[in-house]
Amino acid sequence: MMYKSKLKELFTGSFIEVQKLCSTLEDFNLKYIVQDDKKSAVLAGFGITNLNYTHRLLVYKNDYDFALKILKITNQVWFDC
Repeated sequence: MMYKSKLKELFTGSFIEVQKLCSTLEDFNLKYIVQDDKKSAVLAGFGITNLNYTHRLLVYKNDYDFALKILKITNQVWFDC
């Protein structure tokens, strides 16, 4: 069972952006979780105002530095964390 305290947010963005990053993480056999705020809002009966930041990519804290390094090397992350 995974607990949220063991996870760290790696990226927040649209579905397409997050899926691209997931594909790269899968190539390196890194486990991740995609949190879909849009789907959660719809299920709860709420709307969501910003569709550009609806998905969060979470990785284990002990894999975070390695995952960030991979995404920077492959030029898929364009920001400094």
